[in-house]
Amino acid sequence: MIERDLPHSDEAERNVISCVLLDGAAALVTALDSKITEACFYEPKNAKLWRAIIWNHNHGRPIETAIVIDELRKIDKLDSIGVDHIVSVSGSIPTTAGFSHWLEQVRETYVLRELIKCANEVRECAYGYKGNVEDFVAATSRILSIRHASQKQETLSSAATDVFDLCQRILAGEDTEVDRGLPWPWPDWNKRFGPAQPGELIVLAARPGRGKSSAGRQIAWHWSQKAGDVLLFSREMPVCGLPQLFAQSLSGSSWREFRRNELISADSATFIESVKEVQANKRIHIYDRDRTLAQLTARIKAFHQIKPIKGIVIDYLQRYDPQQDRGETRDVAIGRMTMAIKDAAIECGIPIVLLAQISRSVERENREPMLSDLRESGNIEQDADRVIFLDAPTNTPDGSTQDLNDGAVRRIFVNAIQAKGRGEGQDRVGMMFNRPITSFESIVHS
Repeated sequence: MIERDLPHSDEAERNVISCVLLDGAAALVTALDSKITEACFYEPKNAKLWRAIIWNHNHGRPIETAIVIDELRKIDKLDSIGVDHIVSVSGSIPTTAGFSHWLEQVRETYVLRELIKCANEVRECAYGYKGNVEDFVAATSRILSIRHASQKQETLSSAATDVFDLCQRILAGEDTEVDRGLPWPWPDWNKRFGPAQPGELIVLAARPGRGKSSAGRQIAWHWSQKAGDVLLFSREMPVCGLPQLFAQSLSGSSWREFRRNELISADSATFIESVKEVQANKRIHIYDRDRTLAQLTARIKAFHQIKPIKGIVIDYLQRYDPQQDRGETRDVAIGRMTMAIKDAAIECGIPIVLLAQISRSVERENREPMLSDLRESGNIEQDADRVIFLDAPTNTPDGSTQDLNDGAVRRIFVNAIQAKGRGEGQDRVGMMFNRPITSFESIVHS
């Protein structure tokens, strides 16, 4: 595509500048809030004039046509734009009534040009086979992020209006599940921890073998049933090994016992029906081949452009390559990764559950986990909105002891501990982990 064919609107560009020269700083602030930058202007003279307006504003000069011309003359930049062009632009419109419309046009045509440019770069690299397929897939994150980066920033006033409307719905008893957030599979979690909220990064952490992957699968399944499309990134287990695990959780019968023909016929039939239920679920989308941060975030953004995502579960943090830069420590790279995942949660307006491991010192010292026990803990703790630990203590609340290394023990008591919760606080919930079907169950209180 040749340059003159690139999308642009000379009229909209001129009118935006004219509005700013008419209304001064107030109009300029509106334009900046709408993500209008020098790069948004296709016509070079308009881009240079916008740069001059920004310079005047940053240096406390009035944004008026005569003053802008005078300042350009002082720095020998006037000839590159021309007095006639500036005067013509400043007199383009008699009123600023269409300002919002013209801002939108300038922003939209800029986004289209950037998309074309980025897509052409990827196309040329692909034709020349420069790089690998994973790099091309990751490049889509850049294409898709252009659109989001150009979107207008929500104001405090508009956000408060949304909260006011929510308050009215709550008082009237008309709030929906969407208003309340995504519910957990276990009622006690909703009551004590609060539902998962849009934009939250929720770290679910435990020692190996304590059921964090099982909890992640239960959360993903529950959200898919209650809300809609859910992404499950599984580096812990390939997708071919997951249907039977979902089925045993749904049926209450062990896949291991089914495979060995140790179930009674009724339970075997129930297990088969659960497999059919898993087969019919089109809302869980499982990815087991993405290995890097770039691939993971590109996948999220690409999917969200096609269909709205309701929630994401990532199993688990330490299994993904944070792509350390030269001279960068792993904990700093992990920090970049958790920050990027948190950004994705905000950008998509969804909760993301990130599974993570904790250090061995918890078992060695026979104590409950603390935030400092998170591996590469500083950055994870900082970026997480919540941290929930799954801890299986040696001593249970009823005074008995449990041997976690005894394979014959079918049910293990587990404390789910919300050690950090922005807006929700700290709390704990007792649960049972059913080992044969690798599922967590609520403890029913009489």
